[in-house]
Amino acid sequence: MTRILDNDDVRKAIDLDECLEALATAYRDLPEGRSVNRPTTHIYTHHSMDDASYSFKSVEGAVERFGTLALRVTSDVVREETYNGSVRLEKLPLAGRGLFLGLVQLYSLENGELLGIMPDGVIQQTRVAITSALGAQALCRPEAARLGLIGTGGQARAHFRLLTHVLPIKTVKVYSPRPEHREAFAEEMGRTGIEVEPTGSVASAIAGCDIVCTATSTSSAIISGDMLETGMHYNAIREFEHDDTVFDKADVTGIHTRMGGIRHHLPPGVDHLPGIRQEKPRDWTVYPEISDFLSGRVPGRTDAGQITFFLNNIGTGVQFAAMGHCILKAAEKMGLGKDVASDWFLQDIKP
Repeated sequence: MTRILDNDDVRKAIDLDECLEALATAYRDLPEGRSVNRPTTHIYTHHSMDDASYSFKSVEGAVERFGTLALRVTSDVVREETYNGSVRLEKLPLAGRGLFLGLVQLYSLENGELLGIMPDGVIQQTRVAITSALGAQALCRPEAARLGLIGTGGQARAHFRLLTHVLPIKTVKVYSPRPEHREAFAEEMGRTGIEVEPTGSVASAIAGCDIVCTATSTSSAIISGDMLETGMHYNAIREFEHDDTVFDKADVTGIHTRMGGIRHHLPPGVDHLPGIRQEKPRDWTVYPEISDFLSGRVPGRTDAGQITFFLNNIGTGVQFAAMGHCILKAAEKMGLGKDVASDWFLQDIKP
């Protein structure tokens, strides 16, 4: 049988501690040759709106000990929008009645069958935050109590939940260029019992904090090296959020993966389309990966005064394979979702 889940099912099935351990295990397995990733790929075409493009994203990865391969795909219409001088990449909700399309498919490594299908919404936000949390455990001072959070969307909410889960965070300062967003975020997340203060600028949000996290969709740098203070840990989920002086200022830098940036594919003869953000060419091999820290191959923070930096530079398939395995196992135990006969997805013609 193939189990089909919706985002509510996924939300109910997620156990943060189990997912943290599963993803840490998958990362430790990578240098041992027991997990595998393929780089994220985006394919673009022109769109009927001149200022937008169609984008199809795909990434997959497998974790042998979980017997699972995950394929994550999204089908998007994208464009850049400007608010208060800040350029942001936006995905337009044009599918159905103002909705988006993103799917995670899980396959058996034993017999090749399709094990499950779920939307990517909840799982994709959570897997980024789990990776950031694992990076923070390796690089942040263990007594860190003050978080400066830039962003108030789904990624920011997920990072709030995970960073306060693994660190003794007592206070959070949050900034968004939209006052109504930061006020609403502070009210909502303040119900967790953690003090949340909305602030009027990036600088005021991060000043005096032990850990800084940018979880935004910005296309222009909002953090520079001179903003980082002694002993601070900085976590970024996109390289567009900071400038290169951050690399220079950090005493210890780690990244999610040396696979580097997204592989972008445009139609022949087309050099650019709206809504495409290309990463700078960079030698990613000089930086340790999250798997290096978790496997003990590379030390994390070694001194309380160090400035540390973790760049969650690009998503990988093993994130979805590890988390998808946990979610599917919990969903089966809890009776969540719907079972569909696997025969619907099988054939007697050799592919």
